[in-house]
Amino acid sequence: MRMLFWLLVVLGLCWAFYVGAMSVWQYFHVAGTVDEAFEQRTIGQSYDTRQLRDHVLRVTNEAGIPLTERDVNVQKVADQIVVEAVWSYPVLIFKGEVVLAVPLSVKRQRTQSEMGRSPYR
Repeated sequence: MRMLFWLLVVLGLCWAFYVGAMSVWQYFHVAGTVDEAFEQRTIGQSYDTRQLRDHVLRVTNEAGIPLTERDVNVQKVADQIVVEAVWSYPVLIFKGEVVLAVPLSVKRQRTQSEMGRSPYR
């Protein structure tokens, strides 16, 4: 009985590590995809909000992150483009319904003068 308890504890810790690692991977992948979408345009070129959203959706879905059009919001506010992605990573699924999920979100904004440049350089 004691061995079974510790086996379940170890399995629970492994599952928690896996969920945490996958959540972090998804966050960094989506954040990198949004940054990549901004960098694809050159300075002076206008941004089409639909193209930005479609690029983020296409790349993340190819990577296995199931984002929908409702999850990615791209807005043009004055001289800024704001991209916000909100989604969740399912932790526990019971009978096809998500019981527990890790909420994740990425928000990036760029002004016209920053377009085409990476914020990390």
